[in-house]
Amino acid sequence: MGPARSTDEYIGFNGRLAAALTRRAGSMWVVYFTIVFMLAWMGLATFGPLRQVDPYPFAFLLFMGNVVQLLLVFVILVGQQVLGQAADKRAKQTFQDAQAILRNVTQLHDHLLEQDMILNRGIALVERHPHPWIAQRKMTLPVTVRDQQVGLNGRIAAWITERVGSMWAFYIATAFQFGWIGLAAAGVITFDPYPFAFLLFLSSLAQLILMFIIMVGQDVLGRAGDRRAEQTYLDAEAILHECERLEEHLTAQDRLILKACAYIQEHAPDDDLIHSEFGRAAL
Repeated sequence: MGPARSTDEYIGFNGRLAAALTRRAGSMWVVYFTIVFMLAWMGLATFGPLRQVDPYPFAFLLFMGNVVQLLLVFVILVGQQVLGQAADKRAKQTFQDAQAILRNVTQLHDHLLEQDMILNRGIALVERHPHPWIAQRKMTLPVTVRDQQVGLNGRIAAWITERVGSMWAFYIATAFQFGWIGLAAAGVITFDPYPFAFLLFLSSLAQLILMFIIMVGQDVLGRAGDRRAEQTYLDAEAILHECERLEEHLTAQDRLILKACAYIQEHAPDDDLIHSEFGRAAL
């Protein structure tokens, strides 16, 4: 299994559509196109053929921009949801990786202590001082985005984000706006004729509220990222500490092994005598 990626969270038709919209809309080429389109529209509406259709203050252009902005807000919320899910998976993977490394390091320490019992007459060569975070992290879970949505306001923000941050909300907003325009153009909705001032007002109001929800989501993602960074830092610090202790332990054992080898070389019988004893035993 590879590392968790944001693209892995775009599942099903809605997910693929959200990914396609995000890739196309989230580029500087779209920014350039939007600027050129708006400037060209304003120029044509001021001096050209669009002057009869949408003169200053460009009500129809304003309306189109408002519709697009509202729809893009839903796409942003979908992307925010996806980023949060991918970040949660990465946090769990990183937590499990660090746990596996610390478990292996602990096993190495235990093995070296067993070797101490053999090499040093049952006396440990190095006193064990585990990093305090190792014991503390046993009671710690991986940091998730939901953990940062605390209290009543956090639960409300989470509930709204889960409902609004989906492609179904995008479909509903699209159908509502174009349905309203169609009904108003057909004369069914009589109180909001072109340029659909009341729909524009509703769209602006929804955008304002959703922008605050996006800002809340960004704050939650930021807090979750900070806590993950702190947890990863402590994991790395504990691993480095344990590796340094392993190095000290191995160095102490190396000194003892060198002394033992030197003693054996100094007091061992000659090689010729050893060979003759082995030859006599073989006969």
